[in-house]
Amino acid sequence: MSDPNPTGFSSRRRWSGWLNMALAALSVLILAGVANYLSQRHFHRTAWAHNLERELSTHTTELLQDITNEVKIVIFYDRSKSTYRMVNELLQQYVHENSNLKLTTVDPDRDPALARDLLHQYRLTPQQRNVVIFEANGQSQVVSHGQLSVMTQRLLTAAELAQLPEDQRAGIVFERTAFLGERLFTSAIQAVSTKDRPLVYCVTGHGEHSITNRSSTGYSEFGNLLGEMNARVIDLELNRAPVIPDQCDLLVLPGPVTNLNAREKRMVEQYLSSQGGRLLLLLNHRSHGDLRNLLKRWGVDLGDNTVLDPNNTLGDGSLTLSQYWSHPVVQALQRENLPVRLLLPRTVSELADGRIEADKKVNPLVITSPQGRAVRNFINRTPDTQPVVEIENAALSVAVAVEKDTLTGVQTDHLVRIVVVGDSFFLSNQMIDLDGNRELAWHSVNWLLDRSHLMRGIGPKQITTHRFEFKPSEFRNMAGLLIGIMPAATLLVGLIIWFRRRA
Repeated sequence: MSDPNPTGFSSRRRWSGWLNMALAALSVLILAGVANYLSQRHFHRTAWAHNLERELSTHTTELLQDITNEVKIVIFYDRSKSTYRMVNELLQQYVHENSNLKLTTVDPDRDPALARDLLHQYRLTPQQRNVVIFEANGQSQVVSHGQLSVMTQRLLTAAELAQLPEDQRAGIVFERTAFLGERLFTSAIQAVSTKDRPLVYCVTGHGEHSITNRSSTGYSEFGNLLGEMNARVIDLELNRAPVIPDQCDLLVLPGPVTNLNAREKRMVEQYLSSQGGRLLLLLNHRSHGDLRNLLKRWGVDLGDNTVLDPNNTLGDGSLTLSQYWSHPVVQALQRENLPVRLLLPRTVSELADGRIEADKKVNPLVITSPQGRAVRNFINRTPDTQPVVEIENAALSVAVAVEKDTLTGVQTDHLVRIVVVGDSFFLSNQMIDLDGNRELAWHSVNWLLDRSHLMRGIGPKQITTHRFEFKPSEFRNMAGLLIGIMPAATLLVGLIIWFRRRA
């Protein structure tokens, strides 16, 4: 039998319960505060957007760690644009890496007054919207919407054509296949945050690839790459110049078709030996520029031949080579197993028989497979000449790097560096974006300019497109499943539960 007068909790037990609950709540608040403090100080970001590969490259993170001055970044963008989200998310990562970067977003439609001020401040035209502006040290750099994407044409499918009006059935559509934001943003930050702007002279007057030529064999894309690297590019006509200027940080000789005369060769030799110059020499199967003797003095043997490699030959006759020697110029390509694409290169190797002076180092960069062949008279042969195999079944070098060591313990700026590649067409507008050609150019220039902190390049972020196409019958079935069967099944289950509860 139950007690008719049950006893309640004592005052002491009641206060003890309230105190225990207060201490528990306080403990939870303290733990939450500690967790927030630790997460703010020691957070880790992980990219979930797999198709955009949002993780920043080592090149970018190293550059951002070195920035100590304030850099203003303005996203002057219409937020309805498809690339706005990619731009904003990427620059948010930059800000997380370095708090000296100050990010602001201005929508020209929502903030017209602020938009007018920006147009006036940065001298933009009213049509220049959807741009990203970088400013520091009184310098500014603008990256436009059109520069950020690589557009590739694709044929429309029959189903897509059927949905278009007859007057718009062109059959071709352009899709965004790569996002170049990191490459351009990092280059812009580097340009405005540092005064290091090397002067690059490109030799002209011998039929070389022109740095301003936009045709398939021109070098305008390579010129843009040098601009992205914050370099100033100037044409240099050797036969009209008294000497190669002392301010020349890098001399580029891109595929001369005719030979250099004796005076011009002396100028190049003097630039290297007396001025401690840096030379990027690109030669093709059409000519060697009569530079073989000059290169021999620097320990390089330039072949008068054409390199063939049956194991690495593509349908258009070009070679795709992924065998590299150990050197800073190609270490990133080797690590990522990224090949380079060359067109009918010639052999470029170190001199045999130990004829290299002790203060010079010659290092192969790119080599063929062990089945490589060097053939003389392979191109432009006459009826009187026949192809002659010079070397067969050997790994042949087609690019080398030369460095003249400084004296031990002596600090000097006269450290000569040369990169010689037995092909110049690999940097033409038609080929520079094939395989790892752009990366090889990037690393070669950075090594020549002694930019060790920029030896890791930034490639485009590939965008994977997933397209789902349905036949009319399949679409009807899917619509019936989503609109009819699934809601009806949910309603039926609800009715069954209701009837069981009523029963």
